[in-house]
Amino acid sequence: MGVPVKLLAALGVSGLAGAFLFSIVSLDRGARDLSSITDPLCNDRAKISQAGFYSEMSRANARMHKGMEIAPSGDTDRDFARMMIAHHQGAIDMARAQLKYGGDARLKRLAQSIIVEQGQEIAYLGNLLERSQALRTGEVEDR
Repeated sequence: MGVPVKLLAALGVSGLAGAFLFSIVSLDRGARDLSSITDPLCNDRAKISQAGFYSEMSRANARMHKGMEIAPSGDTDRDFARMMIAHHQGAIDMARAQLKYGGDARLKRLAQSIIVEQGQEIAYLGNLLERSQALRTGEVEDR
């Protein structure tokens, strides 16, 4: 009696597995998109991840705009550099969020290049601001 029960159990499990695979294949044939299959655990994780992404992007955008709101100094070049530093830092913060939450390899490569290039431009703008400050205070510029 033990053998037929084990055989029936094995057939039942394999039947369930077969039915599951058949349903996946059927779904895949029609839509080629399995996003309609929801797993409560994965779905919650995706929502949390998505919420984290939009939260970080919103904070980065707010910091960027706050940093760009400067009191005019009367020197448009200086004001431009100061605003662009804040703008570029915002781009870096957003690119970091893309690296953390994004999945598209092309966009991740772009985000990495944004971090490098915008960081270099921030350093360059900072250097220009320091030099212009040095010139205003009477220090000699190194060339």
